[in-house]
Amino acid sequence: MSIPTSPVDQDDGGAFLSSASAGYNEWRLFLAVAAISTILFAICISYVRVRLTPYPAFVAVYDSVLVVTDLITSIFLFGQFNILRSRALLLLGSGYLFTSLITGLQLLTFPEVFTATGLLGAGPQTASWIYIFWHGGFPLAVIAYALSRGRRGGMITQRRIAVVPAVAFSVGAAFACWFIATWATVHVHALPPLVDENGRGFTLWNDVFTVIDMILALGGFVLLAARARKTVLDLWLMIAMGYWLCDIALSSLLNSGRYDLGFYAGRLYGALAANLVLAVLVLENSHLYRDLAITATRLKERTTELLQTNETLRSEIADRKRTQEELHHAQVELAHVSRVTTMSELTASIAHEISQPITAAYNDAITAVRIFDREPQDLEEVREMLGCVVDDTARAGDIINRIRDHIKKVSPRRNNFDINASIDEVITLLRSEVIRNGVSIKTNLAAQLSPVWGDRIQLQQVLLNLILNSIEAMSSMRDGPRDLLIVTKGTEQNGVLVVVRDSGPGIDSKNLEHVFESFYTTKPSGIGIGLSICRSIIETHGGKLWADVNESGGATFQFSLPPGTGVMALGAAELHRAPNEHN
Repeated sequence: MSIPTSPVDQDDGGAFLSSASAGYNEWRLFLAVAAISTILFAICISYVRVRLTPYPAFVAVYDSVLVVTDLITSIFLFGQFNILRSRALLLLGSGYLFTSLITGLQLLTFPEVFTATGLLGAGPQTASWIYIFWHGGFPLAVIAYALSRGRRGGMITQRRIAVVPAVAFSVGAAFACWFIATWATVHVHALPPLVDENGRGFTLWNDVFTVIDMILALGGFVLLAARARKTVLDLWLMIAMGYWLCDIALSSLLNSGRYDLGFYAGRLYGALAANLVLAVLVLENSHLYRDLAITATRLKERTTELLQTNETLRSEIADRKRTQEELHHAQVELAHVSRVTTMSELTASIAHEISQPITAAYNDAITAVRIFDREPQDLEEVREMLGCVVDDTARAGDIINRIRDHIKKVSPRRNNFDINASIDEVITLLRSEVIRNGVSIKTNLAAQLSPVWGDRIQLQQVLLNLILNSIEAMSSMRDGPRDLLIVTKGTEQNGVLVVVRDSGPGIDSKNLEHVFESFYTTKPSGIGIGLSICRSIIETHGGKLWADVNESGGATFQFSLPPGTGVMALGAAELHRAPNEHN
C-alpha cells in the first residue's frame, strides 16, 4: 500500500470520489481516522464483556438509521453509475441496497423491539442469522466492487447496456438476495443455532460464521489496499471495512452476548461504517454544486465578456470595411493619377502618333483634289486617295480613343480578353517613344493562350508602366544594346505568364522587393508609386508580380494571371505571333 508524496494526484474525471485519485490530504485524513479508531477499539476490548442495561429502543433507532442511510447511499451510487457507467459502482450500489433491506428485516425480527420474539416469530435465532447474512453480504459487495475495478475500471459503454435495465437488474438482484435471506431465517430451525435458548450467549457456530464474515471483510480491505491507484472512494471503503471488522469483533465474537458493551460499541462502529461513505458522498455533492455555481457565474461573466468583445469586433470589422473601401477608392484615384501622369510624360510621342495619320490624310486629300482638277479626270484614282483619307482618319481616331480609355476615370470592368492583343496595343501606343530612345522591342507571344479574366485597361497600365521603366532604364546607358523582349506563355494552371526583359543596368539584388514598396524609387524624378500600383493591380486579379536580375545584365519583370472564366476558342492563326521586331 503506497502513499503518494505529491500534494495532489488527480486522474481524469476527478470530479467524483470513484474517479478522483487519493491525494496527500486524503491519505493524511485516512491515517488519522485509522489511528483514532484503532485506539478506541483497543480501549473497548478491555471492557467488551461488561454487561449494560438492555435498550431494545437502541436497536430500533440503530436499524432505522441504517435503513435510511444505506438506501440513500445506494441511490447516490446508482446516480454516479448513470454518469460514469462504472460496473463497480453498480455492484457497490446493489450491496448498499441489500444492506438497507436486510437491516430493515432485522429491525422487524429483533426480539423485544416490536414483540418478545420479533414480528416474524421465528425465535431468538432469527435476528442472529440475519446479522450473519448482513455482515457477510456487504463485504461480498465490496469484494465484487474491488475486483470489478481491477478489470479496466469496470466501464460499461452505452452501446453495450442501457442505464435503466442495468439498474433494474441490480435492484432485482438485491431484492432476490434479500428474499433468500428472509426465507432462510423464517426456516431458521433448519440452520445451526447461533445463540443459547434465552438468546443471551453465543455458540460455537456463531464463532465460525462470525470468523467467515470477518474474513470476507478483511478480504475486501486487502483487495482495496492492493490497488495500484486508489481513488478517494477506495480509501473511505477501506475505513468502512475496518469499522465493519470492529463491529463484527466487538458485537459478535469478543463479547459475551446481547446488550453488553461490545454489543453497543460494535453497533456504533457499524453506524460509522454505514454513514461514512454517505457523508463523503453528500460532501462531494455539495462541492459539485458549489463548483457548478462558481462555473456558472464564471461562464456568465465570460459570456458577458464575449458579447462585449463581439460588439467590439463588429465595430472594428465595420471600421475596417470602411477603411478598406476608402483605401480601394484612394487606390483607384492613385491609379488614375498614375495613368494621367504617364500619358502626360508621353505627350510628345502621342502627338507624333496622332500627327502621322492626320498628315497622311491631309496629303492624300490634297492629292485627290489635284487629281480631280486635272484633265482628263481619273475618278478611280480619286476614289483610292479618298479611301486612304478614311483609313488614316480612322487610325487617328483609334489612337485618340485608346488614349482616352487610359486616362478617363471609370470603375473597373472585367471580362475575358486576349492578353497578346493588349500587348500589341501598348507597343503601338509606345512606338514613337521606342524609336526616340533607340530601343529594339522583340516579342515572343505564345499561340493559343487561354484568355485572362480582368480589367483590360488596368492590365494595360501594368504593361505600359513596365515597358516605360525598361525604356527609361536603357536610355540612361551610353553604350551597349537597348533590347527589350516581351514573352507570353501558358502556366501549369492554364493561366498566363507575361515576361518583360530588358538589357539595362539592372537592379541591385538587395532591392528586388523594395522596388514594389510605395514611394520607393531609384529615379531622380520618380515618386515611387508605379510598381506598387502594378503589384496591387496584379494581386487584385489573383496573380503575382515579381522581379529578377538577369545574368547577362538588365532586369526581368514577370507577372502571372489566372485563366478566364469562359473558354474563348482562339485559333492558332489568330494568336500565333512569331518573334517580331519593332524599331
